[in-house]
Amino acid sequence: MIKKIRIISILILTSFSFYYTDKVLKIIKDNDPLMIKIKEKNKSLSVMKTDRIINDDEYITGINGCQINEEESYDRMKVVGKYKDELLVMKEDEEKNINDKYITGGNNKNRNISIILFDNIFIKNEKINYFFDGKFINDNISRLKIIDNINIYNYGRNKIYDKKYINFDNSIINNNFNNNSDYCLLDEKNKEVLQLCSDYNMKTILIKIINDKYLEEVKTNIKNGNIFAFTNIDKNNLIFIINYIKSKGYNIVYLNELLSEKNSC
Repeated sequence: MIKKIRIISILILTSFSFYYTDKVLKIIKDNDPLMIKIKEKNKSLSVMKTDRIINDDEYITGINGCQINEEESYDRMKVVGKYKDELLVMKEDEEKNINDKYITGGNNKNRNISIILFDNIFIKNEKINYFFDGKFINDNISRLKIIDNINIYNYGRNKIYDKKYINFDNSIINNNFNNNSDYCLLDEKNKEVLQLCSDYNMKTILIKIINDKYLEEVKTNIKNGNIFAFTNIDKNNLIFIINYIKSKGYNIVYLNELLSEKNSC
């Protein structure tokens, strides 16, 4: 019994010794002029994140923040023995990924807008997003691959996302086109689809699909981070709308740019 008590006492003292040593080393490091300089620099270089705007089961994306990785920067500078800006290590202040809510738009900080089409109207040198039926994509891979500046996404089979096809259709897109099949698209809420797409690591976009009065809809709803989805639109009307959006100082970007929360740091 006495032997067991001694062993426990030794273990407690050893643990306390390690804890005390770590605390002392941290105090020494925090008071090192090198670390003090890094912490001061962090105050001027850090970028606050733009929070997501969450409303029940919907959200607008935010932007991750940026800050100096103080420990890694310190270790790198300690090797050379002095402070150097070029040895600073930045890290991204990331939000946790959420796939169980509907995305309704991109962040309201950047003057970016995305356009979604469902029809075979291709505009040269414009960043347009196309949601196509999985069978159509599979039957037209060769023709679609030679078209520049398009990102193609999975619109299910007959506008229905089905477990039977979703993985196959995503694989066709991921292996043949410029983007990954990261998004599902709905014009009304559907919890089963939301869950299915989440199971395949896809985010679900919820939008209104515009099928008439195109310019009127754009003029009424134009704002940072908006997504305009047009169906049955002709090429002339589309070009006019693109020019109108740009004339108001907006950039037309792909969905993966509009909805990305990454910060390059």
